[in-house]
Amino acid sequence: MVYGHVDTLEYCGLYPKEIVTSLDYCRASNINDWKEGTYFLDGDRLIAKVFHRETGPREEKLPEVHRRYIEVQFMAEGEEYIGYYPDLGDNGIKENCLEEKDTLYYEENHKVQEIMLPMRAGCYAIFFPEDVHRPFCQLGKPQEVKRIVVKIDINALQ
Repeated sequence: MVYGHVDTLEYCGLYPKEIVTSLDYCRASNINDWKEGTYFLDGDRLIAKVFHRETGPREEKLPEVHRRYIEVQFMAEGEEYIGYYPDLGDNGIKENCLEEKDTLYYEENHKVQEIMLPMRAGCYAIFFPEDVHRPFCQLGKPQEVKRIVVKIDINALQ
């Protein structure tokens, strides 16, 4: 997992080009011009998804992982927490949606020490297949957030 802000620009020389492209794309995008939906940037190798959602209590959000895609989660408007913890293989599966949408939802795991990352406009978090994350958790009270998630096929980095 990587956490940062797009205005730092230090990432430009450190990350693979697909991640840099994703972050540059998020920084340059005007979320108000986008409707919620899916946008193919490079076939199924690089996909942007735009979300306009309401945050809610952490307990109502499911932890999840993805096996085919790395996710660059970029907060365009609003603020929320995204929970994070490493996938150590001790999570019970609540719902397996890997075939349909590359998502595995986990049951609550009380043994983990989940870190809550504050996401505000310009912040990003990059989640790899071994990173459990729990998006759309309210920071304070529920609110509308606008986020871009760029999905990078893990094979694109090899």
